[in-house]
Amino acid sequence: MSPLTPKNWGLTPLGPQQVQYLKGYYYNLLCRCKLQHRCDSDDILSQVWEKAAEVERLERPIENPEAWAKKVGERIIFQEKRRELSEKKFIQNLRYMMQSQIFASPRDDLDCDGTLGQMLALALKELKQTKPDFHQLVVMRFFGDMSWEQISLELYPDTAISRKTINRVRQRGSRALKKLRKIFFRNLETL
Repeated sequence: MSPLTPKNWGLTPLGPQQVQYLKGYYYNLLCRCKLQHRCDSDDILSQVWEKAAEVERLERPIENPEAWAKKVGERIIFQEKRRELSEKKFIQNLRYMMQSQIFASPRDDLDCDGTLGQMLALALKELKQTKPDFHQLVVMRFFGDMSWEQISLELYPDTAISRKTINRVRQRGSRALKKLRKIFFRNLETL
């Protein structure tokens, strides 16, 4: 019986020069995506090694470790970019909500350091935990920029949408906003 040929598992075949090349590649991609403030090339390389360890546990060979590491690193970086864009949009929508009269606070001193935005984010999180259907309505309306008719169509796809249905959804949305406002001001009082 002949000995088994060694399998090319994980990223262990990569030499120091290839690792340096990958770090440089990740760094350049991070710079192009303007993500240096969120992570560096060592962070990406570490995550790539973790993914390689997962593949190794599944006993799947990595045919070309360097190309595989580049592709996985790209995916991680692009995922981080999408996450950052999502967070920025969320913050913009929070600012829009904060500027509405609904959340006007008697304490102007909190607005300058972003505390009110953080408080609103916490209130949204609490609303999601206590009333997921209300959270869904608020998110669709303020973060999805959907009209009440669009929200009605989304919530009741198999129903003919009438004025009555739209008004019912609008009233639920109003109750959801009142609940969010109540949570927001209750939390604000604890400051």
